[in-house]
Amino acid sequence: MDDAVLIQLAELAKPLNKIGIKPVICGGLGVYLCFCKSEGAARSMIRATNDIDLMIIKEQVAEMSRREAIAEIITGELEYAVRKDDRHFRFIKAPDRQLDILSPPMKNFQIKEHRVKFVKSKLHGRLTVEACFIDEDLRTIALSTDGVEVQVPSPTNLLILKLCAFDDRDKKDETERAQAHAFDIYITVTLANRDDYLEGQKFLARHSDWPVIKRITSIVNNKFNSVDQPGWQRTLEATNFYPNLNAQQKRDELEQAKNRLLRWFTLSEHNHPDK
Repeated sequence: MDDAVLIQLAELAKPLNKIGIKPVICGGLGVYLCFCKSEGAARSMIRATNDIDLMIIKEQVAEMSRREAIAEIITGELEYAVRKDDRHFRFIKAPDRQLDILSPPMKNFQIKEHRVKFVKSKLHGRLTVEACFIDEDLRTIALSTDGVEVQVPSPTNLLILKLCAFDDRDKKDETERAQAHAFDIYITVTLANRDDYLEGQKFLARHSDWPVIKRITSIVNNKFNSVDQPGWQRTLEATNFYPNLNAQQKRDELEQAKNRLLRWFTLSEHNHPDK
């Protein structure tokens, strides 16, 4: 991972920590933070990213004073500017530091054009329906020895976010961006351990009626159900996917990942964690 984006993250997290907020980091950087201390060959293939996806969760914006404090830190103290499209959830800071603000569905906030308006004309969040339960099973990550901390979603929530993101990009034929999401899905399902899986099964059991789970099941079945389907093919096309393995060995790696992903999103009486 590029040191520049980690420095940027620490710069963002430090003032937020001071007001009692541990920023929730999603996207490729969230995958890196979740698994950077994992063991296994896939650890060395975690892809680099040059932007930060910051998810604003409900408890962080319950009070207006907190919302205004977050906005002031981002646009005032840290001097992030809204990008050219004038959407107040996409920010940039010279020379090329990018920050996107995301939001799960929230009540009592104005929502317009898929934006949750936290502070009018200053700070919005891109509405992310699949992040409805993002605040469950969060992981706290220490960035440095001076106590700066962030949080990342659970592996299950990372998979849900990435599967939806892959599906959206795949439908638009945005191959390069779809490939990045597919690669993150491979990394997540490969480096997650049994405790992550069991935690995920409990999460899925709690929210079995959630429409997003039905969408995820459809994506997995239609795009990740075999190595020859688009999800795994995009992963296979990545130049840094086991460059020293031959074609059959790469397919074998994907076959294992496919089986783990299918099992992850198949909750039954037989594999229920409480049985």
